[in-house]
Amino acid sequence: MKPRTYFGLALLFPYILWGMCALIIAILSAVQEVPETWNIVLMPLVFYTFGIILWFVPYTLLAIGMWMWSRNKSTAVLYKLALLAPILLFALMLLEVVLVSLPTSGVIDLTNGLPGQLALVGGFSLVFGYLSVGIALGVFKFIQSRHRIAEEIPAAVSEADQTPTLS
Repeated sequence: MKPRTYFGLALLFPYILWGMCALIIAILSAVQEVPETWNIVLMPLVFYTFGIILWFVPYTLLAIGMWMWSRNKSTAVLYKLALLAPILLFALMLLEVVLVSLPTSGVIDLTNGLPGQLALVGGFSLVFGYLSVGIALGVFKFIQSRHRIAEEIPAAVSEADQTPTLS
């Protein structure tokens, strides 16, 4: 597998993580009694599972944009883009909050509530974003250590591309 192929597949990881969280929540909701300590442990899963209402559209736009932009990019550029992705998601989610809130409330109400929404949406998008990126990069390093991902070979320089030297 090439690093670019893995990067494209890794963009699907938040959806896979959401599916696993939704499955866990569905199974546990069928259980009649869940110990109180489990409620605290499972709260991040619940936030992520129901958070798809907020992050689905912005992340899908981000993933499509990153996938299209990442064609023919080096592994180093893809790595930097992966580390920047949660910040870009935060910006898109903030834009979504503003676009959704503006018609229902006036500009004054929006600006009063924006710091709280910024902290909530920003906090969750950065935490879950870097968690997803960290897991995806960890899996990448693991697969790479098993030699399942091909090393990137620099393109050969042709004679036409070389600068002429005086002899």
